[in-house]
Amino acid sequence: MAPRTHQLVQQIAAPDWVDQDLLTREDAVKLLDREIAAERDRLGEERITGWSTANRNAARDLAARRIAAMEALRTDLLSD
Repeated sequence: MAPRTHQLVQQIAAPDWVDQDLLTREDAVKLLDREIAAERDRLGEERITGWSTANRNAARDLAARRIAAMEALRTDLLSD
């Protein structure tokens, strides 16, 4: 078994939170709005060709549940 080697990490003189991108609720709502619209567009398209009816319906059901979950999260973000 080879001996472990350690790498030095350069520390910066700033709190951890300074180095992070912070997402506001408003930003999160905007991102959700775009994703909901994109998912609705995909749901309306007939891009799923060559699939059985059952698989096509399952894909549509999954997309609809994804939209519902994103809409619920959006509502929660707006109500806080």
